[in-house]
Amino acid sequence: MKKLILMVFLMLLMNNLYCEEKQDINALLHPNFLNYNIFAQNEIINDTTPNTQSAIKDTVSQDSLLKRPKTCYTLAVDTVVMPGIKIGFGWIKYDSTSTKENFVMIHANTIMLISSTGIFGKVNTFKSPQRIGFYTSYSIGVDYCLTSGGLDPGGGSGSSGEQFLSPYFTFGIGHSFKTGNNSFFRISGDLGLKWLLASITLSYVF
Repeated sequence: MKKLILMVFLMLLMNNLYCEEKQDINALLHPNFLNYNIFAQNEIINDTTPNTQSAIKDTVSQDSLLKRPKTCYTLAVDTVVMPGIKIGFGWIKYDSTSTKENFVMIHANTIMLISSTGIFGKVNTFKSPQRIGFYTSYSIGVDYCLTSGGLDPGGGSGSSGEQFLSPYFTFGIGHSFKTGNNSFFRISGDLGLKWLLASITLSYVF
């Protein structure tokens, strides 16, 4: 009798374990359970993708910022009224609304018996970081001017000439053409308070 009761108890226990295992397998294979797992995986992927894209964009943006030039040089020729040359060294400042080139320039101009040399600071302002298209500029400095003595119309010797300092203060506008990775050809004109009121300049910036 005891053996019979023990056998019945074991059979009921095994049947109960089998039913529980079967229910677990059915739960795993149930469509709702599968859909929930797939949905959860998609959520993880969707959450990860924007973060990855943002990180890539931030990296590209930082790389482009690091590649922007911080300094530049210029060689220029004055072509109208009083021919001359200019050389300069500059540094570039970027912000959210404009890009500025700040130059320290040295120039020398001469025509017939008049010559001038000087030093001035110049600021070119662009609307974009590419530094192309139209731009505005202003300059502040000082010139040393020399007029050589010429022959007197009556046949006598002329005067010995004059030497004086002249202010250099101008406003201008120009157009910048990109010629290389970080090089530009420019045409500009200015007008202001200086020995010669106006000039047109061709320049190369690199």
